[in-house]
Amino acid sequence: IKERVTTANEEDDNVADPFDKREIFDLIRNITDPEHPLTLEELHVVQEGLISINNKQNSVFINFTPTIPHCSMATLIGLSIRVKLLRSLPPRFKVTVEITPGTHASEQAVNKQL
Repeated sequence: IKERVTTANEEDDNVADPFDKREIFDLIRNITDPEHPLTLEELHVVQEGLISINNKQNSVFINFTPTIPHCSMATLIGLSIRVKLLRSLPPRFKVTVEITPGTHASEQAVNKQL
Protein backbone atom coordinates (compact mmCIF):
# COMPACT_ATOMS: atom_id res chain seq x y z
CA ILE A 1 0.00 0.00 0.00
CA LYS A 2 1.37 3.36 -1.07
CA GLU A 3 1.27 6.02 1.64
CA ARG A 4 -0.24 9.34 0.67
CA VAL A 5 2.00 12.38 1.12
CA THR A 6 0.09 15.52 2.10
CA THR A 7 1.13 19.03 1.16
CA ALA A 8 0.96 22.18 3.28
CA ASN A 9 -1.83 23.58 1.08
CA GLU A 10 -3.94 20.46 1.67
CA GLU A 11 -3.77 21.00 5.42
CA ASP A 12 -4.45 24.76 5.25
CA ASP A 13 -8.17 25.39 5.81
CA ASN A 14 -7.88 28.83 4.22
CA VAL A 15 -6.92 27.42 0.82
CA ALA A 16 -9.81 26.32 -1.40
CA ASP A 17 -8.58 23.24 -3.20
CA PRO A 18 -10.57 21.21 -5.72
CA PHE A 19 -11.02 17.46 -5.40
CA ASP A 20 -8.28 15.42 -7.05
CA LYS A 21 -7.62 11.79 -8.00
CA ARG A 22 -5.78 11.13 -4.75
CA GLU A 23 -8.70 12.23 -2.60
CA ILE A 24 -11.12 10.07 -4.56
CA PHE A 25 -8.72 7.12 -4.40
CA ASP A 26 -8.37 7.58 -0.63
CA LEU A 27 -12.14 7.27 -0.28
CA ILE A 28 -12.36 3.90 -2.07
CA ARG A 29 -8.98 2.25 -1.51
CA ASN A 30 -9.95 0.54 1.76
CA ILE A 31 -13.20 -1.04 0.59
CA THR A 32 -12.90 -4.76 1.33
CA ASP A 33 -13.36 -7.28 -1.47
CA PRO A 34 -16.50 -9.41 -0.86
CA GLU A 35 -14.64 -12.68 -1.57
CA HIS A 36 -11.18 -11.98 -0.11
CA PRO A 37 -9.98 -10.49 3.18
CA LEU A 38 -8.08 -7.81 1.24
CA THR A 39 -8.84 -4.26 0.16
CA LEU A 40 -9.60 -3.25 -3.42
CA GLU A 41 -6.26 -1.43 -3.49
CA GLU A 42 -4.33 -4.53 -2.37
CA LEU A 43 -6.00 -6.57 -5.11
CA HIS A 44 -5.33 -3.82 -7.70
CA VAL A 45 -9.05 -3.60 -8.40
CA VAL A 46 -8.90 0.19 -7.97
CA GLN A 47 -5.94 2.34 -8.97
CA GLU A 48 -5.35 6.07 -8.84
CA GLY A 49 -4.55 6.09 -12.56
CA LEU A 50 -8.04 4.81 -13.43
CA ILE A 51 -9.80 7.78 -11.81
CA SER A 52 -10.87 10.93 -13.64
CA ILE A 53 -12.36 13.98 -11.97
CA ASN A 54 -13.67 17.19 -13.49
CA ASN A 55 -14.36 19.79 -10.81
CA LYS A 56 -15.85 22.28 -13.29
CA GLN A 57 -18.43 19.75 -14.48
CA ASN A 58 -18.77 18.17 -11.01
CA SER A 59 -18.14 14.67 -12.32
CA VAL A 60 -16.13 11.68 -11.16
CA PHE A 61 -15.38 8.68 -13.39
CA ILE A 62 -13.94 5.46 -11.94
CA ASN A 63 -12.75 2.40 -13.83
CA PHE A 64 -12.20 -0.71 -11.74
CA THR A 65 -10.55 -3.98 -12.74
CA PRO A 66 -12.08 -7.24 -11.43
CA THR A 67 -9.58 -9.83 -10.21
CA ILE A 68 -10.65 -12.36 -12.87
CA PRO A 69 -12.57 -12.03 -16.17
CA HIS A 70 -15.55 -14.04 -14.82
CA CYS A 71 -15.74 -12.34 -11.40
CA SER A 72 -19.27 -12.91 -10.09
CA MET A 73 -18.93 -10.04 -7.62
CA ALA A 74 -18.13 -7.32 -10.19
CA THR A 75 -21.56 -5.69 -9.84
CA LEU A 76 -21.35 -5.70 -6.04
CA ILE A 77 -17.84 -4.20 -6.13
CA GLY A 78 -18.95 -1.48 -8.56
CA LEU A 79 -21.99 -0.64 -6.45
CA SER A 80 -19.84 -0.53 -3.30
CA ILE A 81 -17.54 2.00 -4.96
CA ARG A 82 -20.48 4.04 -6.21
CA VAL A 83 -22.29 4.13 -2.84
CA LYS A 84 -19.10 5.05 -0.98
CA LEU A 85 -18.53 8.02 -3.30
CA LEU A 86 -22.17 9.13 -3.28
CA ARG A 87 -22.11 9.16 0.53
CA SER A 88 -18.72 10.89 0.77
CA LEU A 89 -18.79 13.54 -1.96
CA PRO A 90 -20.99 16.65 -2.09
CA PRO A 91 -24.32 15.92 -3.81
CA ARG A 92 -23.41 18.12 -6.80
CA PHE A 93 -21.09 15.39 -8.14
CA LYS A 94 -22.20 12.91 -10.79
CA VAL A 95 -20.45 9.61 -10.11
CA THR A 96 -19.86 7.09 -12.91
CA VAL A 97 -18.36 3.67 -12.13
CA GLU A 98 -17.47 1.22 -14.90
CA ILE A 99 -15.37 -1.88 -15.46
CA THR A 100 -12.02 -1.22 -17.13
CA PRO A 101 -12.58 -2.04 -20.84
CA GLY A 102 -11.61 -5.60 -21.78
CA THR A 103 -11.19 -6.93 -18.23
CA HIS A 104 -14.49 -8.77 -17.69
CA ALA A 105 -16.50 -11.26 -19.74
CA SER A 106 -19.82 -9.50 -19.01
CA GLU A 107 -18.45 -5.96 -19.07
CA GLN A 108 -21.38 -4.34 -20.92
CA ALA A 109 -24.05 -6.02 -18.80
CA VAL A 110 -22.34 -5.05 -15.53
CA ASN A 111 -21.76 -1.46 -16.69
CA LYS A 112 -25.45 -1.20 -17.58
CA GLN A 113 -26.38 -2.23 -14.02
CA LEU A 114 -24.01 0.30 -12.53
